[in-house]
Amino acid sequence: MVVLAVPAGAATGNTCGGAVSDWVGGSELDKAFEGSVTLPGGSTRAISIAPQALGSTLVRTEVTASAEESRAAVGNFVLRINSLGRGQITFPTYAGESGVTTGTLCPVGTRVTKITGKVSTAGVEGKLDFTASRT
Repeated sequence: MVVLAVPAGAATGNTCGGAVSDWVGGSELDKAFEGSVTLPGGSTRAISIAPQALGSTLVRTEVTASAEESRAAVGNFVLRINSLGRGQITFPTYAGESGVTTGTLCPVGTRVTKITGKVSTAGVEGKLDFTASRT
């Protein structure tokens, strides 16, 4: 299932992350975004946002809860595209609230290689900053 939310008078063209394939791959399944969530006090937890099916918005979001435990959620992301053709996604998390990207980087073409955003983590109150990338 592909879910898109495109504002009226939307983009003149895809400039960065404005298509599902920019997030999950075009002809083969793309690599996961790997990075870290910054906790209050400055420590971090690992985060992974991995495409699950080609042409689909299905992703698996995993955040390390401790050295012995990771927690994951699998579900569809929602792609929003602004008037400049830049995409932003919201995605499921184990903590029950959606994570959201606030920044995307596409150094070549429209494929997203780095994201920043906010995410909920089980056992920690509020939305936390994260950064994740892929090659």
